[in-house]
Amino acid sequence: MKRSNQLLLILGLFASGVIASEYRAPIENIKVYKTELSTLSIQNLSNERIEVDIYGENFILDSVSGIQFECSGYENLELQIKNNDHDYFEVPCKSRVVFTDSFINQNAQRGMK
Repeated sequence: MKRSNQLLLILGLFASGVIASEYRAPIENIKVYKTELSTLSIQNLSNERIEVDIYGENFILDSVSGIQFECSGYENLELQIKNNDHDYFEVPCKSRVVFTDSFINQNAQRGMK
């Protein structure tokens, strides 16, 4: 029993450290985390096919996929999300953007109805 309590304590401390380094994204079901890498990481954990524009360069993220974007020359990057009501937001270059499994492209869903 003691060992499982220690494991829970360690996991709790790890989780609180992740929350402390999270940035606020203005779009529901997108998380942004601070990293020490020189690249922007974007991960799509949703069932959606997501198209992201970073200063004219388009990236398509299929369901459960990801990309790395080299940040040389940038402190912050503006991400434009296609087919979404709130279609852009800015993130620090040294960050990880995660489209959670609950993310939905609103305009793409409306077009299907």
